Amino acid sequence: MRPLHATRPHRPTRPELDACGIGFTADVQGRPSRRIVEAALEGLANVIHRGAVAADHRTADGSGLLVPIPPAIFGEGHGVAMLFVRGEDPRTEVEQAAKEEGLEVVEWRTPATDDSQLGEQALASRPEFLQAVFRSLDGPGSERAAYRLRRRIERAVQGTYVASCSFRTVVYKGLVAADLLGRFFTDLADERFAAGFAVFHQRFSTNTLPTWERAQPFRTQCHNGEINAIA
Repeated sequence: MRPLHATRPHRPTRPELDACGIGFTADVQGRPSRRIVEAALEGLANVIHRGAVAADHRTADGSGLLVPIPPAIFGEGHGVAMLFVRGEDPRTEVEQAAKEEGLEVVEWRTPATDDSQLGEQALASRPEFLQAVFRSLDGPGSERAAYRLRRRIERAVQGTYVASCSFRTVVYKGLVAADLLGRFFTDLADERFAAGFAVFHQRFSTNTLPTWERAQPFRTQCHNGEINAIA
């Protein structure tokens, strides 16, 4: 009989292997095309197993796409702020914040969505979506100015999350199953929506509750895994 004080055989610890799905598509010469966007959406659909789905079988932990701003949709030389709105209409405050940075909001867009692609939990927590299309009043747009605009919006507007704010890239993301993101945001199915590269991400939430805001990619990047990142 083994003594009561005997210890179990030592087993080497192994790192946690839980992780999200992440990918990148690009044209090696940087040429924008629909093919790159479609390849990214196909790649995103193929990493759906790296995420999780809620009991309603539709609400995911989050998926998203980061791409260069397509001028055919937003205009040449324009920046875009992608906003998740849960409070009052932020347009007046955003326009004032832009003015203080030497920027001008030239258009407000409400990106079209197909809510039938969402699960019950995702639909219940869905924010409103607004896109502020802006330009610089002083020549080519500056990423520093776009960064300062984002910070001004965060300070001035309650209940509005800035998913991205840039003269270079825009983020489409949410609590959407990886294979349905391109159907939910119908901009992503527009033939004019072309890109030279795309970063896609399917989240696997391990230590924080999934929300629309916590879906990835973030404003300029994405990272793979939460437990691994902490370790």
